[in-house]
Amino acid sequence: MGLEEEESTVTSAPTGSLSDIEGTWSLGCTSEKPYEQETAQIHGVDFVLETLVYGDSDSACSVARYSVKKHYTNLVSGTEQTLSNETIGYSLTSALKEFSVIPLNDNTTNTMNSNNYCGESSWQTNQTMNVAGKDCGNGANPILNSTVYDRYSFTTESLYLDGSQKTYQKQP
Repeated sequence: MGLEEEESTVTSAPTGSLSDIEGTWSLGCTSEKPYEQETAQIHGVDFVLETLVYGDSDSACSVARYSVKKHYTNLVSGTEQTLSNETIGYSLTSALKEFSVIPLNDNTTNTMNSNNYCGESSWQTNQTMNVAGKDCGNGANPILNSTVYDRYSFTTESLYLDGSQKTYQKQP
């Protein structure tokens, strides 16, 4: 009786390396108010999350009212963990480099100014306003250079961010 060799199949598993998630990921028009579309771009140690916000009656996400940009740098992928959606993922640490809002039309600009949105009354259409550390209605935003923690899981087609509990689709 001889020993038989077993055939083994090797499949590559996600490693938790940032190169695994590098690229552009997007979230289509949300189905709940406020209607939004998001794009996440990960390149090297930079992660930029841009959100377009639409009016309460614009469920087709056709005309954006304003955009929010969060730019994180010094991105570091960490240890394997179980996420809130019961998937296996990794910790993610970064530093906030930019947190800004841009009103995209005059009506939105006027509304932001009259409501002192984020404590500001000098909004200008298509002009970036830094809102890091400011309260924009949901408590104070993180300050610049603060450490931000999140967790993520991914496949070749999707990226799940645990903090927002959103799943983004890979873009070509």
